Amino acid sequence: MKDEDIQYIYKLGLGTIKSLEVEKGILASGKKEIYGCIFGRDSLVTSLKLLRAYNYRKEEYFLTLTRKILLGLAELQGKDINIESGEEPGKCIHEFRISEHEHLTIRGIPPWHVYPDNTMRNFDSVDATPLFLIAIYRYWQKTKDKKFMQKIIDHVVSAINWIMVFGDINKDGFIDYQMHLQRKRGGLITQNWMDSSEAIFHEDSENIIYPIAPVEAQGYSYLALRLWAKYFSRRHRADVDVGALSKKASKLKKDFNNKFIVSANPENFKIAHALDGNHKPLVSLRSSVGHILWSCMNLQDDKKIDGILYRKHVSLLVKKIMEPEIFEETAGIRTLSKKSRAFDANSYHNGSIWPHDNSLIAEGMENYGFIKEANRVREAEFMAWQYFDTPIELFVFSEGKYKEYKSTHGQIACKTQAWSAASMIADVLAYNSYDENKSDTVV
Repeated sequence: MKDEDIQYIYKLGLGTIKSLEVEKGILASGKKEIYGCIFGRDSLVTSLKLLRAYNYRKEEYFLTLTRKILLGLAELQGKDINIESGEEPGKCIHEFRISEHEHLTIRGIPPWHVYPDNTMRNFDSVDATPLFLIAIYRYWQKTKDKKFMQKIIDHVVSAINWIMVFGDINKDGFIDYQMHLQRKRGGLITQNWMDSSEAIFHEDSENIIYPIAPVEAQGYSYLALRLWAKYFSRRHRADVDVGALSKKASKLKKDFNNKFIVSANPENFKIAHALDGNHKPLVSLRSSVGHILWSCMNLQDDKKIDGILYRKHVSLLVKKIMEPEIFEETAGIRTLSKKSRAFDANSYHNGSIWPHDNSLIAEGMENYGFIKEANRVREAEFMAWQYFDTPIELFVFSEGKYKEYKSTHGQIACKTQAWSAASMIADVLAYNSYDENKSDTVV
């Protein structure tokens, strides 16, 4: 791929991010597209990609936008228990719509909850809260912004308490989700980033038992606990028990490696992408397992490596993700292996390719020193972005060809997606940081 094409991707990503910025943060997609509002998870991944980009280019805009996003999400953080919206104290919002929510709140089956101020606030996300904590820490780490920390520190404590108190429904030690059994209003049954109902199944067709503990939510929570235990070990607060945070993180790591690693055999390494309520592993190979490479203390930011996965398993996981059953050399990592009974290239989460997902995995590979593999994933992303000429939400790759996603119900992929745009920025800067890829052109 020509150098000028890679530089164009950077400029396209940056221009898109600026176009999606709003007073309270950033829209997940273009305003006229289906996700043209604030989403917690999308906003946080966007922020985290911009913060990673800042490691390579000290662009002040990456920080000012991240600050705005985080303070905006803090205002929307859960305060009460509301089973109809999923709100809980300290929980990060999933979706916030001031208006134009009638397709959910009136025509939804059943209709979604509307608050007294006529806003739609939904909290059906198990992973946004640990991502919120990670993003706040990473921003503070880079800026030492004391005024920001004074404004947001109580929100940090509330988010930590959500992990410690509300995040584990069945009290088995894992972060999990289940829609409240008495809930009458609509919402999301599946509450991790692959949040469609098609994404949760057993390969043997056995019924799914709730609650569900997704692989990436464990990794995010582990990192959040480690980072904030470190922070509060040096800054005492009576309402934060540092020992309890460290103890929970250590137990989570041990239990994770005992339960999620289905086979440690180097010839047949297998890791679950979730556990159901009976601790039965969901064994389909999904891209989300790669997120636990991303969610670690890393040498760039922390001068050490510490993630939820035991180091002895890391190379096996990287190798698994790069196998042809899930990785396409000219398109990227699929959401689901081609060997799964549910594989469908033209699906939302069962074989499609999501650029932000690939970007997080590439960053995770880089964290552990797998630079060659990380840049193979990035090169695949570049080729797809060049074809679509936009930071697309997701796409289809079938029979060696790129295609736009369109569901059987007519839903299409958003063309301007914030976390894809931020991934463009971060991936180009990371890719160009290596001598063999380095450009003589200033982006």
